[in-house]
Amino acid sequence: MRRSHVLKTSLLMLTLTLGAISIARADFELTDKKGRRVLLKDNGTWRFIEPKDGAASAPEAKVELNTDNLIELQLLRRFDAPGGCRFDLSLANNLPHEVKNLVPDFIALRSNGAVYGSTLSSFAAVKPGESRNRSIQFAGIACTEIAKLQVTGADRCEMGELNKFTESKGKCLSTIRVLPSDLLKFEK
Repeated sequence: MRRSHVLKTSLLMLTLTLGAISIARADFELTDKKGRRVLLKDNGTWRFIEPKDGAASAPEAKVELNTDNLIELQLLRRFDAPGGCRFDLSLANNLPHEVKNLVPDFIALRSNGAVYGSTLSSFAAVKPGESRNRSIQFAGIACTEIAKLQVTGADRCEMGELNKFTESKGKCLSTIRVLPSDLLKFEK
């Protein structure tokens, strides 16, 4: 009698354990920060769940920016350096949060509008109210041959609600106000 009781208890425990394992490995849904539904599958894959009956998709998360509180990018000076033209820049963080990482692309254009070249510069760990200076250089060209310096890119920034997974292009760049310069045309 005792042996059958132990056997029944063991079978019950085995059944409960197998049931718990199958529940733990079942597919399940969750909602991301943008309000989109995501199906996580037990095989380690995932996919977005499309809304039914033509319903509108979840609204994209909006990052509200006060135009008075933007990052200011200023051209401090330009000069001919050995091997090319060098620009000194300053980035001032007027946002209410830290700029953890921002990498704009700087494009040098000749007076006829032809692109001479581009270079990246990284600004990192700039706390609110602080500024950082950086230098960029375009090799093989004199400063007098560069008519315009254009700021582009910066799509994979990390600051506030924006990060490298932010889907919309231009959101990081929209946080930058490029200050006019007397040295040459400096704009986004």
